[in-house]
Amino acid sequence: MLLNYFKITLRVFLKNKLFTTINVLGLAIGIAVYILITQYVSFELKYDQHLSHADDLYRVTLTSDLGGKGFKTMATNHPAVAHAMKQDFPEVESYVRLVDRNIMWGTFVLSYEDQHGNLVKTNINEEKLFIADSTVVDLFDIKIIKGNSKTALTESGSIILSQEVAQRFFGNEDPIGKMLRFNNRSPFMVTGVFEELPENTHFKFNMLVSFSSLGPWTEQTWIWPDFYNYVKLKPGTDPALVEAKFPDFAKKYLSEIMQEHGFEARFGLQPVQDIHLKSHHINEVSTNANEKTLYFLQIIALFVILIALMNFINLSTAKSTERAMEVGLKKVVGIRKRALIIQFLLESLCINFISIILAVGLVSIFIQPFNDLVGLEILSLDIWKEPRLWMHLLALMFVGGILAGIYPAFVLSGFKPIEVLKGRFHQSNKGVSMRKNLVIAQFAISIALITGTFIIYHQFSYMQNQELGYDVEHNLVLNAPTVIDSTISRKMETFKGELLQNSKIKAVTVTQDIPGKKIALDNIVRQAHERREEGVNCDFLNIDYDFLNTYQIKLLAGRNFRLGDATTYDRDKEKDNGRAHKVMINKVAAKTLGFETIEDAVNKKIIFPMLSDGTEGIAEIIGVIDNYHQESLQTDYYPTIYQDFSYYNAAYITINMNTSNAKKTIADIGEKFGQFFPMDPYNYFFLEDYFNRQYKADVKFGHICLLFSILAIFIAALGLFGLGSYMAIKKTKELCIRKVLGANLTQVLILIPKSLLTLVLISGLIAAPITYFFADEWLSDYAFRTALSLWMFVVPISLVVVIAALSVLPECIKVAFVNPAKYLKNE
Repeated sequence: MLLNYFKITLRVFLKNKLFTTINVLGLAIGIAVYILITQYVSFELKYDQHLSHADDLYRVTLTSDLGGKGFKTMATNHPAVAHAMKQDFPEVESYVRLVDRNIMWGTFVLSYEDQHGNLVKTNINEEKLFIADSTVVDLFDIKIIKGNSKTALTESGSIILSQEVAQRFFGNEDPIGKMLRFNNRSPFMVTGVFEELPENTHFKFNMLVSFSSLGPWTEQTWIWPDFYNYVKLKPGTDPALVEAKFPDFAKKYLSEIMQEHGFEARFGLQPVQDIHLKSHHINEVSTNANEKTLYFLQIIALFVILIALMNFINLSTAKSTERAMEVGLKKVVGIRKRALIIQFLLESLCINFISIILAVGLVSIFIQPFNDLVGLEILSLDIWKEPRLWMHLLALMFVGGILAGIYPAFVLSGFKPIEVLKGRFHQSNKGVSMRKNLVIAQFAISIALITGTFIIYHQFSYMQNQELGYDVEHNLVLNAPTVIDSTISRKMETFKGELLQNSKIKAVTVTQDIPGKKIALDNIVRQAHERREEGVNCDFLNIDYDFLNTYQIKLLAGRNFRLGDATTYDRDKEKDNGRAHKVMINKVAAKTLGFETIEDAVNKKIIFPMLSDGTEGIAEIIGVIDNYHQESLQTDYYPTIYQDFSYYNAAYITINMNTSNAKKTIADIGEKFGQFFPMDPYNYFFLEDYFNRQYKADVKFGHICLLFSILAIFIAALGLFGLGSYMAIKKTKELCIRKVLGANLTQVLILIPKSLLTLVLISGLIAAPITYFFADEWLSDYAFRTALSLWMFVVPISLVVVIAALSVLPECIKVAFVNPAKYLKNE
């Protein structure tokens, strides 16, 4: 009996090749999209779940109103926090502190001796190096494959490397015991090699230096909130009980500092598994994903599979009416209703099964392109070993099969044979209305996806094409020399002078930070006549007198730095004689500090605790410069103080150059750099490329949305093509009669598209307000955002209307050119 069902199913498929192909292809693409998105979302949701202590591991955050702009939370904290918690809180079992090497040492060069005894230099600026407590091995599940895991980071001057770094540095030699030198000075001994970290961890590093290398001062330091502090609570501990102790804890260690500067500090515990998706604090260790983005992708996956299922249901119900005569004849010869129901459901399940097999093939083919799209190796053929995925596919097969087969199975099987065989059967208005509603629903979803993607791309384009406030296109950036001596400042000035002899080079400046990254230094600043508690938080950027000229930044009031303005901030030294040092500020800093106008800020004094002995430095504002975007446009302008130091503290050299024949100019610069700084590698990049790296995650998200939105509209158009083909066949007699009665070709051609395009327009009217609400909510996260305009909704709707029209046009043309006499001769 079952074999007969399959035989009939095969005959039906072969008889209706077009509709079977459309159903299978649409469902296969929809299921493939669903698999890819859900696997990506699953990967993101599993961040840090591999940690054996994940349920008890927390990051200690710092929230304060320092700067008078409301409470803000930092991912970093003071280096003494975790150590003090271990002493004061019995609930804390262990802790680890980590700090980015940029905070401690800035840029530097790594050197070591190869197997032949030759000194080898390597650029470490791309290495992810942190200084960490020895407990990092246990708390972050670092698998030491060479060396002793218990002692690898206990001794001062120890360093452990990832497998990839160890292989790159030492080849097949055993790295344990080898000496590495930073800037040809500080020696570190390799004491361990660890396995590469998994992709889905928020803390990525490939080199770790022992925290004890910094010295014991870190245990008492409560004025340097740039360290990541993690604590492991004892199993079963309620973190809320620990957080309840934080107010007294803050008072114990920070009361004097808070009282002195008039701010409040609050500590908090953040589950390590929440960091990647739910944390967007200041000083995050890496760019985290957005939970909203994942929700949006999950919605796309759901919508795409819904569109595919709607297509299937629509076409199945449309075609099922053609089988009314078949049902009538079968019932006359004695076939029971139950057998008919089984037949229709089996046909539907078979289409779903074939679609799933095709989807598996599509996903297998496009695994690597998808990995390239998201920029991570998150998928492999191993996904087919996951039972949970096959359970999902099995559920899809049965849900889709039953939904698509239930109408013909129960409605057609219930027809009275006598009415069908007498030709009295006609499709109910209920069935037609259902198909119209499904078309409206699937195109409303498609229009919403296309409109959302359109707005996302427009926002990213807006950010990338917005004026940044400085010259970003012509600036080449070099890593400043790190192997230095007492002559470095004079060398640097001579090097700059040599570069300016090149007619292609317009200006050169040295700075501690560059646009495209957060400024590392910040401090509390106030006007000279204000109390300490009235201070506001400002960034501090160290530059030289060529900074404005090189970056082409506007000076709004006052003057630029001159050669004699450089300062040491050694206020107690006799040579400085206690005089006020000179700084420039940006426009937003003038407003934040309380000056009525930018001109009012010039020649005014500001005070900030800048000296190592705790005394305050006094500075005179000599100029106010225009605001520019230090970071991406998602971040607002931040008040910044600009300093010019007389001693060398550069991390970057920026060269403003004519970019015609850039290769030759870059080679000439490299030659000069090698002459002046032979111990340092010549590393360069264009500022524009560096700045746009901040939008990498946004661009990736936009590409994913665009790809799957296109696939969604393709599936919907595929269904519309099938439905249009069906309607064209059903209306052939009507069209022929209209032609006989005098209808012209245009009137005949628009008959079918007109009814379908009306449904598409209704879909647009439904989708537009919903999309507007969610788009406005999404844009609220950006400090600089594009305005939502009517054309952003009209263009996608118009695009979908055109696609829908093109989908049904081929069948309409075919029917429109049918010879009426030939078709109606038997009527």
